[in-house]
Amino acid sequence: MARQPWPVPSLSTQAELAEWLGVTGAQLDWLADVPGIERTSSPGRWRRYRYTWIPKRSGGERLLERPGLDLVLVQRKLLHDILDHIPPHDAAHGFVAGRSVRRFAEPHARQAVVVRVDIEDFFFAVRPARIWAVFRTAGYPDGVVRALAGLCTNRTPSAVVSQARRPDSLADASTRWRLARRLESRHLPQGAPTSPALANLAAYRLDVRLSALAEAMGARYTRYADDMAFSGGDALARRTHKLLRYVSQILREEGFTPRTGKTRVMHRSTQQRLAGVVVNDHPSIRRVDYERLKAILHLCRTRGPASQNTEGHPDFRAHLLGRIAWVAHLHPARGAKLRATFDQIAWD
Repeated sequence: MARQPWPVPSLSTQAELAEWLGVTGAQLDWLADVPGIERTSSPGRWRRYRYTWIPKRSGGERLLERPGLDLVLVQRKLLHDILDHIPPHDAAHGFVAGRSVRRFAEPHARQAVVVRVDIEDFFFAVRPARIWAVFRTAGYPDGVVRALAGLCTNRTPSAVVSQARRPDSLADASTRWRLARRLESRHLPQGAPTSPALANLAAYRLDVRLSALAEAMGARYTRYADDMAFSGGDALARRTHKLLRYVSQILREEGFTPRTGKTRVMHRSTQQRLAGVVVNDHPSIRRVDYERLKAILHLCRTRGPASQNTEGHPDFRAHLLGRIAWVAHLHPARGAKLRATFDQIAWD
């Protein structure tokens, strides 16, 4: 095994990997599924993943691929003992300990222009070679790299891919075709605990190139999962078309596709929002969202929480606490006021 730049376990062979994971060699072969047998598998106990198509709020669907118990335990070990020790790029903020949505948005506060670009099917678009490169960089030999990559990736069964709803338009058909190709190829499954960390690490070179582009254009750059943000002064505001052209070119060269329908150029005269955070002044929640939550809490206090659980949340109390915590993260004083109202609600 090559010299390791980070404090990760030393594993020189697949036999050592199996022993470290607490599985037999045969179990490792099945869990890693290097030949991609899952793609042609039938529903049943031998599938490594469970599959569910979930509607998106913005339209379309996403595929949730949930690993079985044996595989998810292995993936959690890989996450905590290997991936968590490999540092992502400074621009990456999603799914990184010690970094947050606020930290992602904060560099873009009080700027003349804020540009948001979305990556289409981020997890599914990460190429297998990038995943191999992550584990090679950690010092592992090819045999171990092949098994580690197999444990963290999947090839979706064709029968599952065909269950997606039919496209509504030619553009939707093109997007659906790209997604189907990515799902049937080896990819990071949305639902595996290792996928967010691996996606961040696999996008390291993308972050390097976009950071360099931003610096060359007098801009700032951060990324939160598939959301990329650029901002700058009046000079950048006059060159956003050039910025977007270069960003699109770099994305495609790195194997990603920009989701053009979600690209936003936000000038100071309009509300500048990133991942739900308003950045015109200091990072804050939208006033309308704060007032709506404030009204819900008031009605919960006066009429009872059941009257306000219109979306049928199974744990409405936890749902409200989560929304209050989000406000408090961005605006502690407002969060404290909301929590005071919450504490007056009578819960059965």
